Amino acid sequence: MIEILVMYPNRDGMQFDENYYLKEHAGLVKRLLRPYGLKYMRVARGSDATSPYHVVTYLGLDSLESFKAAIDAIGSTLFEDIPRFTDVEPLIQVSQVVWEQRLS
Repeated sequence: MIEILVMYPNRDGMQFDENYYLKEHAGLVKRLLRPYGLKYMRVARGSDATSPYHVVTYLGLDSLESFKAAIDAIGSTLFEDIPRFTDVEPLIQVSQVVWEQRLS
């Protein structure tokens, strides 16, 4: 399992249309990545204006290979949508999940 973090840095004067992001872009991401093994998607907003990131999106996928295949096939469609909701370039980290514990 891998987890991709898409992090939108917080900066003064930035534009971020959260309504578009949650209603349109998130749906696009889900629709396009599901065939490549998307297991979950979680969006978190920074707690205040001093947070280093305005929004961080967490995407869980089966494998690095499936993520690479997805980026090759549909990555341009996802990246071309970014200017529709923000003027900030996201930082992307791909991580191998090495440990997880769910607490009830």
